[in-house]
Order: sequence, then C-alpha cells, then structure tokens
Amino acid sequence: MDSLRIFKEMLNLEKEKQLATQELSQLLGIDISFSDEEVIKNAQDKMVKHIEKTLVERINKMVK
Repeated sequence: MDSLRIFKEMLNLEKEKQLATQELSQLLGIDISFSDEEVIKNAQDKMVKHIEKTLVERINKMVK
C-alpha cells in the first residue's frame, strides 16, 4: 500500500471538487466553495477512512 500515492490521489480529487464548487459559486453568485484547509482536511479524513478499511480487511483475513 503506497500511502503517499493514495493521499495524493485523494487530495487531487478534493482539489477537483473545489474547482467544481468554485465554478458553481460563480454561476449561483454565492460562495459555496471550500477553503484550502477544508480541502486538505477532507482528503485527510478520506485517507483515515481508507486506512481503517484496509486494516479491518487485513485483520479479518488474519482471523479467518
């Protein structure tokens, strides 16, 4: 498991989502975009969930 690569992928997805919300904000005339800190926090949260899921899967394999 290449954690750094996975985190970068998740961060890139969050940045893409940020760009989409910025475009939508312009169309709507109100700011619904995320701050840079929120983008990083969202990516970190997704990484934690990924690690937890991976650990559970590995533990379940070991227990069987």
